[in-house]
Amino acid sequence: MSRRGENRGGEDRGGEARPPGVLRRIGRTAFTPWRFLRIDDSMAAIRRDFDDLSAGGRAGASRMRLDEAGAFDLDASAFLHGQRRTAFEDALAVRQGSTARNAWIFLGLGTAFFLGWLYRLMTMTWTANATLTALQFTPACAVFFLLAFRFGLENYQIRMRRKVTAMEYLGAASGFWPR
Repeated sequence: MSRRGENRGGEDRGGEARPPGVLRRIGRTAFTPWRFLRIDDSMAAIRRDFDDLSAGGRAGASRMRLDEAGAFDLDASAFLHGQRRTAFEDALAVRQGSTARNAWIFLGLGTAFFLGWLYRLMTMTWTANATLTALQFTPACAVFFLLAFRFGLENYQIRMRRKVTAMEYLGAASGFWPR
């Protein structure tokens, strides 16, 4: 026992632990959301992902193999996927259909959002808040168009059975639109 009959562990004369003070309870309440965010874990994951990207880990994670000319090596890719060549070609056909569907969906969404945005620009009264809102909505439209382009490029690569750059895709004479 220490002075005045109190234990060093924070227990008072009744033998029970003393409740935390008001300032301590306010501090715990104020910092509770920060504990749930797990900022340290998130920062470590971001650092780890950045290190993987800078080390070329993402490019090495691709399981599609290319031959010397840049065409898909279907035999090697099928082997890496643990499938026979015919099963792998069927999976590529399914993937080609899904990329075409996704490209058309995102192109439609991008067009609808862009037309809605244009209509809103033409019918609204121009204030500082309205201008800020109009500028903030443009990235949403751009994301839909970029996703449509990404899926269209992937669809074109599957159709051509070779790796294609974005400029080759844009200048393609054999069919730009996904199918």
